[in-house]
Amino acid sequence: MYATATHRTAPLRAVGSRAPVATRRSRLRTALLRRWREAQRAAAMNVVAGTVKRGRA
Repeated sequence: MYATATHRTAPLRAVGSRAPVATRRSRLRTALLRRWREAQRAAAMNVVAGTVKRGRA
């Protein structure tokens, strides 16, 4: 029914399915984009930046 995994193929599959490690640059870029989006949302709603919840609004 299912293909059996040998002791050689099992570790390779586990490593390949893992999410890529975030670098310092990508984390910084993500944080900046998040702040920028939050500022845009706050400006659109005419409120002070930092008072808008991230996931909502």
